[in-house]
Amino acid sequence: MTRYIILLFIISFSFFTKAQNENITLLPDEKYPLWIKTDQSRTNQTSGIAFIKSDLDKKYFVLADDIGFINLLTIKNDSIFSIENILFADSTEFYFADFPKKDFEEITYDKNTSDVYLSIEGNGENFNDYVGIYKLIFKDNDVLSKQIISIEKLIYNPVNLFYKYTSWNIGYEGFALDDNYFYLGLEGFQNNYQFVDSAFIYIADKSDLNIIKTISTKSLGVHTICGLFSDEDFSLWGIDRNNRTIFHILFDKNFDIEKFSKYDCSTTIPFYHDLNYLPSFEGITLDDDGDIYIVDDPWKEVFVPSQDILDKLDNQTVSNFREYIPTIFKYKVINP
Repeated sequence: MTRYIILLFIISFSFFTKAQNENITLLPDEKYPLWIKTDQSRTNQTSGIAFIKSDLDKKYFVLADDIGFINLLTIKNDSIFSIENILFADSTEFYFADFPKKDFEEITYDKNTSDVYLSIEGNGENFNDYVGIYKLIFKDNDVLSKQIISIEKLIYNPVNLFYKYTSWNIGYEGFALDDNYFYLGLEGFQNNYQFVDSAFIYIADKSDLNIIKTISTKSLGVHTICGLFSDEDFSLWGIDRNNRTIFHILFDKNFDIEKFSKYDCSTTIPFYHDLNYLPSFEGITLDDDGDIYIVDDPWKEVFVPSQDILDKLDNQTVSNFREYIPTIFKYKVINP
């Protein structure tokens, strides 16, 4: 119980604009974090997560790895049950053949249409030829078929605005949708290879892909956008990787910000809730119970803890760190 009291203070909210704050709390689930691995499989550089559906005691998620893999994750009774690779059918196998890197970042599921969207960052000299949002069509329009049969790149307008701030290895790491709109979150801006103090959110009409609003996150204190999720119309959750915070925005119908809150992320080591490491959070989703999940895309330079921490861990946990196994965190949303 003491740990929960401490965490309630750690996962407290703060707000930075004239918008009102929300009186809600995020409580880390006691069974998390977990390593995204089984005895047979694992993920690698996991950057995106999207909840698909629940079925009895199982919850299904689709994951995107920024080295070019997409996986179906099944969690059963709050444990990692299976990780299965999603295949590209013959007609799509060579779609990404000329990409300098299959830099899959964000993945998003539309529960109303069963459409899946993949955000890819551009690399190489002609990075803007590759950066963008891609619609993935699954066999039988069902993610659980684990087979992608068609890919379509979406063209947002105005095109010059969509590409205005993209750069080599910088694109839309956040992508979300509600019933009528797409939300595109630019990862951020760099100065001398360091991210600075803001990013942009573009809001586009789903019917014609026209960008209708641009929002700077500077006044919000959000430095990077590395994952977005909309749980209902005009509601947007996100991850600020560099500040290790979860943020929540509620818009009015003109997409002015009515409420804004942000929460410090837990950084505890799986099964060692009194020890911490340095995660690099890059994906967020909510399930049908309203619980939040975020994934860690290991930043190899800082992912492995210091030796004094490693000395306190069992051999398997040390091995997981040295093999850069991603982790998944879960939060309960506590409303007053």
